[in-house]
Amino acid sequence: MAKIPLATFAVVFALAAGALSAQDTEPPTDPTLPDRLKELKSYVGDRKMEQDFQAIGLIQNLAKDLDQKNDKDKKRLAKGLGDVFTTGKVREGGQDILYREAADALAKLGEDGAKELSKVVDHRRFEDNLRLVAHMILALGRTKDPKQIDWLLETTTRSHQDELRAAAGEALGNFTDADLRQKREIVKDIIREWGGLHQQATTPDPIDPNAPIDFGPQNARRILRAVEGKWVATLQKLTGVSQTEFADWQRWLNKNPRWEPPQ
Repeated sequence: MAKIPLATFAVVFALAAGALSAQDTEPPTDPTLPDRLKELKSYVGDRKMEQDFQAIGLIQNLAKDLDQKNDKDKKRLAKGLGDVFTTGKVREGGQDILYREAADALAKLGEDGAKELSKVVDHRRFEDNLRLVAHMILALGRTKDPKQIDWLLETTTRSHQDELRAAAGEALGNFTDADLRQKREIVKDIIREWGGLHQQATTPDPIDPNAPIDFGPQNARRILRAVEGKWVATLQKLTGVSQTEFADWQRWLNKNPRWEPPQ
């Protein structure tokens, strides 16, 4: 019978030990999570909305130490937080802090959080609360889920709401680790949309008092006041280039269509 070299035993032992170690690093399932999520749903479903303070405290507690939760629990937690937005009566005005806390918690859950936020960020329940929607958009960006880039870019360049265009543009600044192709697309589309607005905004007002009123330039100036600072910040984060004026960005992109991000 052939003898197996001791070195082979050492390699096999090391691989086995590594596999066991990897298994040990997976946190155990939290047996209390299902009951805590039921408790959260009960608070949010209160018809008189008198238990929101308890719900907010529970959300903040659930969002702690996420690195100590396993993947299954994170998915379950994300689903429970997502249900906050569609359970019970709609919180309006100052009461929407419940939704803001849930959005902030989902932002920490990566793709699982993004999946839930993407379901409610344009939900008809919140269409009249632009500040809340903008908050949810920013949270969606913080998940850094690359599957959300297309929607965020569409909102940045096409939304009819200035506040949402600004929020989506700011949210895109979180994707510094995205694929280079995606980052180039973000930068190109923002600069291109900025160019269209800049052209409209700098159109001289008509001199003839009898000429039809063109609200295009006025609207473009209003949009730029809302979005320009947020868009510039995102362009700077993604490219590493420090400049603020549209003409400079346009000139830079024309000269550097295959730009590389900073190391």
